[in-house]
Amino acid sequence: MPSRALKFFPIVHWVRLTTRQDLAGDLSAAAITTILLVPQGLAYAMVAGLPPVVGLYASILPAILYAILGTSRDLSVGPTSVAAIMVASATASAGAGIDPVAAALILAALSGLILLVMGLLRMGVFANLLSQPVLTGFSSGAAVVIMADQLRHFAGIELPTGLQPHEMVAYLGARASILNVQTLAVGGVALVLLLAATGTTRTGRRIQAVTGRLMPVLVLALGAAAVMVFGLERVPLVGAISSRPPMFDITMPGVGAWVTLLPSAALISIIVFVESVSIAKFLGARRREAIDADQELVALGAANLGSALSGALPVAGSFSRSMVNYTAGARSQLASIFLALFTAATLLLFAPLFSGLPKAALAAIIIVAVAGLVDLRSIPETWRYSKADGASNLVTFLGVLAYGVEAGLVMGVLLSVLLYVWRTGHPNIAVVGRLPHSTEFRSIARHKVETWPDILLVRVDENLYFANVGHVQDMITREFQKRPGIRHLVLVMSGVGFVDSSALHSLQVAAENLRASGVTIHLADVKGPVMDRLRRTKIFEQLAPGQVFPTPQVAVTALSRAAEREKELIPI
Repeated sequence: MPSRALKFFPIVHWVRLTTRQDLAGDLSAAAITTILLVPQGLAYAMVAGLPPVVGLYASILPAILYAILGTSRDLSVGPTSVAAIMVASATASAGAGIDPVAAALILAALSGLILLVMGLLRMGVFANLLSQPVLTGFSSGAAVVIMADQLRHFAGIELPTGLQPHEMVAYLGARASILNVQTLAVGGVALVLLLAATGTTRTGRRIQAVTGRLMPVLVLALGAAAVMVFGLERVPLVGAISSRPPMFDITMPGVGAWVTLLPSAALISIIVFVESVSIAKFLGARRREAIDADQELVALGAANLGSALSGALPVAGSFSRSMVNYTAGARSQLASIFLALFTAATLLLFAPLFSGLPKAALAAIIIVAVAGLVDLRSIPETWRYSKADGASNLVTFLGVLAYGVEAGLVMGVLLSVLLYVWRTGHPNIAVVGRLPHSTEFRSIARHKVETWPDILLVRVDENLYFANVGHVQDMITREFQKRPGIRHLVLVMSGVGFVDSSALHSLQVAAENLRASGVTIHLADVKGPVMDRLRRTKIFEQLAPGQVFPTPQVAVTALSRAAEREKELIPI
């Protein structure tokens, strides 16, 4: 098969190298991950406000398509908590006229198309679109929103939709006397068992890993049994589940619904891509394998289109299932294909049994699954290192809690962009001199260095572009006012990787103005790509020959010798 085809279908390479031992590892990993996936799939569909069976359909065709096209051996693609809450938010904002299943299908289709187009345009660089503080704040806030929303299933009473966490707590507190004791008991016991299995309670002891993975299934089974044995008629159940694909039972809305949901689909696409690639890179680093971000866009786009064809919700890489997949011994994406087959078999054979599952037990599974996403410690830690990043983390977190997942994410992204522009618009600019007995140049504010009365060396530690060129000019002007004897300005460009047209124009104007006042501009330590771009302009026509130097040391030596020759030519 041609190398380009191998790149587009990485699974072909893995299949060629698969041994019997690898195949056994993939099979066992798939079986173990299925135990985690089934209850999570049912629960995350409930988070999105969809029939539980939708979560299982989102775990079959999408997983197979990603396995064929993805570049990560371990990434497990399917329903996730963050994508589910974003679907719920988008559906609520779209209005009551759109069927939730149809809305989820549209979001999956639009997200898939967006990701696929980005992949074909090789826009994998956008994996870094969201800064880590924004992503952490968003994940923490979304997790709190999800956990608060599950309280409705613990309460066992009708609650308004779209309540933010503080509104949910206040609403339930005002109605404490009418809460459903049966659902509280079922949900509370399920929560305690799950927390004990993960070793997060003071009294609970850490149970072995295998038991911990089985616990969600055991909790659901025990919950269903308790409802039957004790006759808990007031406990809401999942209800009848059909193995028939949901897409056959919905009426698709018109074009208006697609347009309405497009902005939400764009945000979901960003989250799906950034989170999935982050997980894939994390696990890839353990295997010392590279992840192709552009191919990941194609694979995730295909997976979401597959989810839409299945009548399901948008999918992404799941950290918990991917880690289980990795630690259980998966060798390749064949494990995902086996996982999809096991899920399909579970759906066909055991779907009727899901009808007796209590929603409170599923809510407990969701709470424990997303609790690990809440990372409040990162806020003060990030703030101590960088107040701008700490502010992005905090604002995103609070924005999600106060205004919802979409608005909070937009707030965080806008703030991080504004802070980036402000930070790069005020770059570190250092007047430098030479360290004694060396050729190294350092800031005169931090080191004892050698300087020259007629030479000013300025190092800019940032790319030069429209947002910071004015700040650089103001700083240099202040230095000229302090040093009226300057005849040569040397711009040390070691920290400059790009010069935009605005900065180039300012440089040209400055060269002309300074020449009129008897000062010459020189460039030193210019990076190769920057020099290539500058050569395509007329900047060197305005700079005298020999005014670009490879290093500051060469510049100082050449200018000092030129000054000495000038002195020798002056008649006595």
